Amino acid sequence: MLAVANINKSFYHNPVLNNLSFGVNDGDVIALTGKNGAGKSTLLRILARISQPDGGTVIYNDVDIFKGKASARRGILYLGHEPGLYPSLSAIENLEFACRIHGACPVAEDIITTLKNIGLSEQINDPIKIYSKGMLQRLKYALANLLPWSILFFDEPFSCLDIEGKILALDCLKAWKENDRTMIFVTHDLEWGLSFCNRLLLLEAGFLKIDQSASSIDVKTIMSGLQ
Repeated sequence: MLAVANINKSFYHNPVLNNLSFGVNDGDVIALTGKNGAGKSTLLRILARISQPDGGTVIYNDVDIFKGKASARRGILYLGHEPGLYPSLSAIENLEFACRIHGACPVAEDIITTLKNIGLSEQINDPIKIYSKGMLQRLKYALANLLPWSILFFDEPFSCLDIEGKILALDCLKAWKENDRTMIFVTHDLEWGLSFCNRLLLLEAGFLKIDQSASSIDVKTIMSGLQ
């Protein structure tokens, strides 16, 4: 599904990613972890073609995403630190617009039900500029439940969520996994990453130090590398 080869990226002549190469198969659920500043979010943004690498290729369904048309990236969904939605629009309006952009046309009742299921039933008509960070994080899950994605890049899926929000988020993640969806998560929650994901990628100073099956990894070894 995805082939990443020799990705390099620098900011102000400081290397952030160094010659990264790995593959992603259909149904892979990958935890991408490492210290702060290791290059995790930068890599995720490159995979989604939000950021341009200095060198290397990202092949998605046999097409180089940096050379192909926008249609070649159909099925890629990136959920970053910011929701990427319009602050002055309501949750319903934002989801309706996002769905149409991605070629999906759910009925209004489906959008309302999705928002209620993620715990936003009392704020569905409010402009999202008044939402807390936790509410915006929930809105990302509503978006992912409505869009027809093939591969999901999610940066810190539990960021800013309260206990109830995390439970709702876990329900969504479990449902996606049960349906063999392909996902890559940037996470500092190593315990969750190893228990939920089937692979772990560990970045260290911009290098890919570990790419292994999660079940084969010794937690103490990983933790020592993150000190």
